[in-house]
Amino acid sequence: MSSINVNGDFITIIRMNPGKNYFLDNELSFSAIDGTYTETFTVDGKISHVIIGVITGKILTNGDFIVQDIIVNDESCECEGESKMRELEYLNATKYPANIILLDRKLSYDRSLGIEIPKNAIGIVKDFDIPTRVSLNSIRETPWLAIKEKLNDLIKGYFKLFDVSWVFYLESSIFLDDLEKLLSILYIFGKEPVPEALGYNYPLFLADKLVKYYRNKISNSFKLLELEDNIRYREFRSLMEKLRNDGKYI
Repeated sequence: MSSINVNGDFITIIRMNPGKNYFLDNELSFSAIDGTYTETFTVDGKISHVIIGVITGKILTNGDFIVQDIIVNDESCECEGESKMRELEYLNATKYPANIILLDRKLSYDRSLGIEIPKNAIGIVKDFDIPTRVSLNSIRETPWLAIKEKLNDLIKGYFKLFDVSWVFYLESSIFLDDLEKLLSILYIFGKEPVPEALGYNYPLFLADKLVKYYRNKISNSFKLLELEDNIRYREFRSLMEKLRNDGKYI
């Protein structure tokens, strides 16, 4: 463990013990949750259709992980798509409980909106301010976890898993007293040899691709709806129910 100065802030650097198996005693279940939405306008106003993807699995005692289930949930409403998506992501976090909940979200921001954050959540954000990223890229000996702030129930920081991979922003409400284990979990999920996922988080990558796949399929139906001058929300809802019953927009 060491400390460095990044843009005036002292950051603590955590690294793994290369000879240690952090998962020898027990398996850990996980759920990776991501969402997307699309919107259209009818005579009743703006209609949002929100799609939530859930990837479930577990980390094995040998340090590998497996995916066990792929789930898609969706909902239509006369509402703002972004806020509904946020609500449904956290609802699905309670619907599919696990030892670790992975979210593509800034947990502290959602908490500021009054949302209750799961006590076992890890939030990963792909983009943050460029000067900080440039400074962090100078840290050598990957993988590393850089802790910027540690509160009673939440840490904020950054991680980089490989010399060729990206630096990601991290917030976690789990493994606050075992940061090496937290880093080892990030490493396990980030070492899949998929260029877009390398160094990121493979379950979250899958969840993102899943919801975008269904969003793109349903967008064609939305384009048809926009050509209808007199469609109402109940007709839209009936169409969505039919598409769902026919096999998720296929």
